[in-house]
Amino acid sequence: MMAYWVMMEWIPVPGVGAGSYEKGANFAAHIDSMFLEGHMWSVSKTWDPEGIISTIPAISTTLFGVLTGHWLRSKKNPVEKTLGLFIAGNFLMFVASIWSWVLPINKNIWTSSYTVMMAGLALICLGFSYYFIDVRGGSKKWLQPSLVYGTNAITVFVLSGIFAKLLYLINFSQADGSKISLKGWIYNNLYVSWLSEINASLGFAISFIIIMYLLMLVLYNKKIFIKI
Repeated sequence: MMAYWVMMEWIPVPGVGAGSYEKGANFAAHIDSMFLEGHMWSVSKTWDPEGIISTIPAISTTLFGVLTGHWLRSKKNPVEKTLGLFIAGNFLMFVASIWSWVLPINKNIWTSSYTVMMAGLALICLGFSYYFIDVRGGSKKWLQPSLVYGTNAITVFVLSGIFAKLLYLINFSQADGSKISLKGWIYNNLYVSWLSEINASLGFAISFIIIMYLLMLVLYNKKIFIKI
């Protein structure tokens, strides 16, 4: 993470200089343009949120998870593990907040401060989950949706992407001769027609999640778990 910060902050970019974090005008984007030209994110084409340099802090995100796994597998008692998660989570969020004064918290270019902040938030959420699910125990019926999604996480990730693409690829001709995507038609006729724009967007998103859940529920009930 420190290597990422040093490169982004102090290595000058031709025509831009050093210390820039603008989209498409920073050290990470410069490196991507040199080695990934024609292969960058289709939306931007000039920078990639999953480029070469941004992969460095992304690896750190993975390592935070590895360290957390070692902590949970340690011989500490459950209360100590829970406290450790909360203490580490709050500490990381504090560090990220201070760091953000000089290094913006930015997901698109996966800055180091973003990595630390998200690791802290994840640890706190995991701490709550670990305490109420594993330490206190009790009924776990409310966990059913998470279990259904979690047992086929890769499947729902890939399938939701395919569905999203199809909603844009399938088009219809309208009365005025213009074309509209299947997503646009569903959004306009089933949501915008009776909801405000912000609630229509929320309603569409929730509906998509429910549909994916129902598909995963079928797999879960049939005990079909697709893994890599």
